[in-house]
Amino acid sequence: MSESSIFEKVLFVGMDYKVPKGGIASVLNTYSTFIHPFKFVRIAASELNNVQKVWYAVSGYLLLIWKLFTDRKIEIVHIHSASGTSFWRKKYAIKIAKMMGKKVVFHCHGGGFKEFRLSNIKKVDAILAIVDCVVCLSGEWNNYFQSIGCRHIVTIRNVIREPNIENVEKNGLVHFLFLGLICDNKGIFNVLKAIGDHKQELQNRIVLHIGGNGETDRLLSIIKELGIETLVRFEGWVDKEKKQYLLNLADVYILPSFIEGVPISILEAESYHKPVITTNVGGIPSIVQDRVSGVFVTPGNDKEIYLAMKMMAESEELRQKYGEASYRISRDYQPEAIKKELIGCYDKILKTSNIR
Repeated sequence: MSESSIFEKVLFVGMDYKVPKGGIASVLNTYSTFIHPFKFVRIAASELNNVQKVWYAVSGYLLLIWKLFTDRKIEIVHIHSASGTSFWRKKYAIKIAKMMGKKVVFHCHGGGFKEFRLSNIKKVDAILAIVDCVVCLSGEWNNYFQSIGCRHIVTIRNVIREPNIENVEKNGLVHFLFLGLICDNKGIFNVLKAIGDHKQELQNRIVLHIGGNGETDRLLSIIKELGIETLVRFEGWVDKEKKQYLLNLADVYILPSFIEGVPISILEAESYHKPVITTNVGGIPSIVQDRVSGVFVTPGNDKEIYLAMKMMAESEELRQKYGEASYRISRDYQPEAIKKELIGCYDKILKTSNIR
């Protein structure tokens, strides 16, 4: 069966990916560049008010019903979900697809899914019991889903675009980069505290660039309160072009999260040959090797964060060595490799009448 004939049988469901904000949207955006045809229904988008969220969801469910009714080639509905509200929205898409006789792939991106399920075990397990396949992002997550009784589990790695590497003029400083949701779980406020506690030592040596949305007012307030305005630059939300510029500018990527799945932002940084300062949580150990491609710190440990930043800032040789190891890891997450994994998953589902 050809690639196009397999993908004709698949409908993707998730959040609006045209202007990607967040990991799921980035994955779907990249899928759209190498999956042909790319059949898609959006039932969510970023930065909506409550009324808009309801409208997006309801209109998405109606479009899903229409697509499944009119496009008789569709046999698989591939639903991308995080935890929390994202899961509850996708629950109805799962039920609609099953009622219309389709196979359902539940693709879990949520780094907080374990904690979310513990608060809603019966409801979550009832939904997982009716899907035909659970897709997870790493071996660690595969083991987890096996442990809670899911029977058909496939590991499909997150996908990233080919890097656009360019020479960027620098100013003699070592540039650190954080990209993502600005919140406690991502560890960014611990990074600020680490810099604030050692601002004299770091002055005129490093600069931290922060790109993202979330608790931006709190971020700016803490930067001012700690007196680190010359050490930290808030870049706001970064579009594709600005992200490429920052990834080329950066010397080190930093994401000391408390909870994670398999962060797209780390993979993107690795594709640009960047060493990574991060934590040993979720699926991160599958994409970062401690003291090989980066440095693991303990979540919430400001001192360890500072020491890791200091070590990276002091050794260009170490940054280059870890950066090359990062790039080698990232090659397995580029489109051609992921396309093969998707085709293998769909082919198995299509050949099996009842895989649960």
